[in-house]
Parts: sequence; C-alpha cells; structure tokens
Amino acid sequence: MSALEPPLSSTVLRQPSQSQGARRLPGIDTRDQETAQVSQDRQRESMNALRATFASELAELEREARAKGLAQGRQDGVEQARAELAKALVQQEQQWLKKETTLREALDTQRLKLGEVVDALKQQRERLLSTLEPIVGRLALAVTTRLLGQQHNTRSLVADLARQAIEEYRLSGPLRIRVARVDYEALQRLAPDDALLASLQIDPEAAAGSCLIDFEGGQLDAGLDTQLEQARASLVPAAQGGDRVAGA
Repeated sequence: MSALEPPLSSTVLRQPSQSQGARRLPGIDTRDQETAQVSQDRQRESMNALRATFASELAELEREARAKGLAQGRQDGVEQARAELAKALVQQEQQWLKKETTLREALDTQRLKLGEVVDALKQQRERLLSTLEPIVGRLALAVTTRLLGQQHNTRSLVADLARQAIEEYRLSGPLRIRVARVDYEALQRLAPDDALLASLQIDPEAAAGSCLIDFEGGQLDAGLDTQLEQARASLVPAAQGGDRVAGA
C-alpha cells in the first residue's frame, strides 16, 4: 500500500495579518481626508494670498509705469512744444529780416530815384535861371530907369543920389558936389530950402544926371549913368551878355 497522503482541501489558509490588516479602519481614513483637505485649503489660501499680493504689486507697477509714462510724455510734449516754438520764432525772425531787407532795398531805390529827381530839378532850375536871368535883368533895369524918370519930375534925382552916396560911404565935409546946370536948377525949383544946395556946384561940362563928389580923401562918382551901369552889371552878368537876348 502506498503511504497515505493528507486530503486536499479548497480552503486557503491566510495569515492573521493578511486576513485582518488589509482592511482600513473607518476612523483613520476620515482623519486622513480631513488633514488632506485642510492642507489643500491652506495651499489654496496661500495661492490666493500670493495672487492678491502679485496683483497688488502688478497694479502698483502699472500705476508707476503709467505715471512715469505720463510724466515722460508730458516732458516729451513740453520739449516738443519748445522745439516747435523755437523753430517758429526762428522762421518768424527770418521772415521779418527778409521783409526788413526788402523794405530797406525799396527805400534805397526810392531814395536814389528821389535824388535823381532833385538833381534833374536843380539842373532844370539852373537852365531856366541862365535863360531868364538876362531877361529879368534887363526888365528890372528898364523898370528902374522908368521909375527914376518918374521921380525926376517930383524930386531931384541927382540930389537923392548924392545924399545916398554920402550916407553909404560916410563922407564928411567939406564936400563939393559938381552937377549939371539943369539938375541944379531942378533942385532949386523942387526944394529951394534943401541944405544940400550949399554943397552943389555947377559944372559946365557935366551932362544931365552927373554927380561928382569931391571930398577930403578923393572923388566919388555918384551920377545916374554910373549907378545904372552898376545895376546893369549886377542884373545882367557879363558872361551871359546882352546880345544873347533878342529884342531886349
């Protein structure tokens, strides 16, 4: 006979530790979950706090950046405005200088034209005077001669010429005034009480209108012809001559 073998059984023997220790106790599992939840909540709170801190710092940085940007923009705007103002002032000054130069050139041109007009007028005046001077001189001489002729009928012309010469040259006596007989008689007729008659002397060779004054220092010709000749020489220059004016 063969040796007896123990009978086979379907029951599996387990170790005590395996049969009971493999299960978790309900109390212990709940505490672990609560601990994990608390840890998660704390982490979440920490994250939220960090987010809030980061958000606050980010907002502050944004405000600072914005303030700096505004200040920089304001400074840039001021500098740009200054630059534009300086540029405008330079342009305005250049325009003023250009206008001033234009006005000065116009004034210089007008001054030159005015000077030319003045010179032309002076030349025209000189030409007119050179043309009219002989005519005016002869006309004045003719008028003077006519006036003297009219005076001769009311006063002694020779006596007036003698008195004028004595006063002008400050002649002092004794004086001897030689005149023609006709002039002496005219003075006697027109002014018989004239004190000048005492100094008059009839010169048989003297022509009418003659007046020679003898004084201590010499002799002076104050006759009518001499006076008219001097007037003609003054009014009609010898350089232009009387022959240039026809019919004068």
